[in-house]
Amino acid sequence: MARRQNESNRQVRKRFQSHTQRQENRLDQRLLFIIACEGEKTERFYFESWFVCLRDSRQVSARSCIIAPHTHTNPTGVLADLQSYQDDGITFKDFDQRWIVIDRDAERTNGGGHTLEDFNTALQQSASSKPPVKVAWSNPCFELWYLLHFRYQNSGTDRDLIITQLSTELGFRYDKRASSMFDLTRAKLGDAMRNAKRLYSSFQSQGISPDQSNPCTTVYQLVEELQNLGGGK
Repeated sequence: MARRQNESNRQVRKRFQSHTQRQENRLDQRLLFIIACEGEKTERFYFESWFVCLRDSRQVSARSCIIAPHTHTNPTGVLADLQSYQDDGITFKDFDQRWIVIDRDAERTNGGGHTLEDFNTALQQSASSKPPVKVAWSNPCFELWYLLHFRYQNSGTDRDLIITQLSTELGFRYDKRASSMFDLTRAKLGDAMRNAKRLYSSFQSQGISPDQSNPCTTVYQLVEELQNLGGGK
């Protein structure tokens, strides 16, 4: 009796392993998201954490969602990073969704930031790309998305002020190299989504262009697409 039970258990495990392998093989064939980020660490850490959630919930495989290699820090360069992606015959065109994550981040006298022309050119070239590329842009910077998890911010601002306000909300000095921001903000994601949508709708209703929409971010649109896959809920 015990022998038959052991054989039965082995058969169940074998069927489960076979089912799991077939499921993983199917997931490997789904090329869902490719994202190119302006920041080498900040945005990459955040979206890699999203991908981990999706893999943990068995919605995607490691090949399904990709962060393109980072070589540029200006908006048009980020688009070039995305469009030049190639791995084992796979290009950015093979993915269902293609995104770049960029900042308006106006030029500063002490260095850093981008020209208005470069930001707007990236938006135009993304829309005309074949296939089209979606843009998760932030004005002035990606950290606005983090701040919106804690408060609604609708007065014009700059990167330095955003960082100061975010540090206050966190209770410690914000470090853009930190890999824990996804976990620190995850519980307040619903607030961030509502605040970001409210800001975007306000500027849209007035016909204000992205480069003049300060503060505003469309990162929530990319996050919505990731949520639709079942991650981060």
